Amino acid sequence: MVADSHRVKKPGETRMATRAPGSPTLPSDFHQFFTHPGENTMQRGYALVTGAIGGLGTAITKRLIAAGIPVIGTDRRGTDLESWRHEALDEAEQRQFSFVPLDVTKEEHIDQLAAQLRAENKPIAYLINNAGIQGNAKPWDLSSKDWHRVIAVNLHGTFYMTRAFSKDMVDRGFGRVVNFASMYAYHPGEGQSPYAAAKAGITGYTRSVALDLAKYGVTVNTIAPGMIWHERLRGVLPDQVFEDMIGRVPAGRAGRPDEIAGAVGFFCSEESSYVTGQTLHVNGGLYLPG
Repeated sequence: MVADSHRVKKPGETRMATRAPGSPTLPSDFHQFFTHPGENTMQRGYALVTGAIGGLGTAITKRLIAAGIPVIGTDRRGTDLESWRHEALDEAEQRQFSFVPLDVTKEEHIDQLAAQLRAENKPIAYLINNAGIQGNAKPWDLSSKDWHRVIAVNLHGTFYMTRAFSKDMVDRGFGRVVNFASMYAYHPGEGQSPYAAAKAGITGYTRSVALDLAKYGVTVNTIAPGMIWHERLRGVLPDQVFEDMIGRVPAGRAGRPDEIAGAVGFFCSEESSYVTGQTLHVNGGLYLPG
């Protein structure tokens, strides 16, 4: 005989759920332990995207604007802003985008920007710490200057930005922080020791900050891209080197910036509201965490 709790209901039939013998009785106010956001998280405020000009930054900016989020982009490079704006964004996107020149290694400038946006009533609900640089040197050839520069932009910049904007997120009870690690933090590459160290630091920092902010409605996650093709790589890797690297990717190709932007969109959406302290690997199977 089939137990009643497993019997298929007839069309239109309603049936009270049965409770297994010995199972605990839920308190009448148990719904208080569940959060049901009353508005679309993609419309809570502005997105602040560092490293917004070119490469991944462009794709991320377009993805967030498409989701209805106005974007404030920052970058150290401001000289080619207008040409980039007209080439990368259509007229509708341009109306939802504003630019602020910013060096993420300058903590005083970051704090000034946070104060300015606060005064202008432009809450940052989505912080995308995309700015980053790589180095390429053997350990014995690596200068202290180059080491500190890579660490400063990637790791310190992520810290400065998160410190400047996370408290406002906590006060509003909502926020999304998306950091960027790298496959190199898990799958070593020659000549990438400062970059790997910085990105590994970001993964640890992300987990710790996620723990600190979880109870305030703020999620903090990391994306670890693999081989992603964008124009800036042309000046970094010879074509043959890049082709050799792609040959090791199980997916058989390089990733696209819009595929990384899609991961950012997920972490900014309601679908990820219960996901925090995690690293999402987007690498075509080149690195498969156990």
